[in-house]
Amino acid sequence: MRKPIPPRKWLLAAMGIWLVLSPFLLFREETLLQGMAESEALVFMAAGFGALVMAGAGDRSHLLARVAPVSALGASLIAAPATLSFTGHIVATANAWLSGSALIALAVWEVKASRRLRAIS
Repeated sequence: MRKPIPPRKWLLAAMGIWLVLSPFLLFREETLLQGMAESEALVFMAAGFGALVMAGAGDRSHLLARVAPVSALGASLIAAPATLSFTGHIVATANAWLSGSALIALAVWEVKASRRLRAIS
């Protein structure tokens, strides 16, 4: 019997799918075609593909190796609007902050769940 997939992997995969699709859902077609939200779209898609790769990675690694990349991705998303000077799209800034915060919360949840499992064993 196969081992069930942990919920954090499903949530990380859902965050990755959201980040990949969010430029197409949040920005108007004219904005994307004119290249006015090019950096925002690239940041969200790259972060989304990174989250999908992390969701598909094996579960046998050390806790730090599972949590550090997710929290680093979240922190980089939070910092992206300021460092990459998003072009004034408040929706893109809010998406980056909320998605980054959700990724960091997911990493914290992973640490707490791992400690609870260790305490039970």
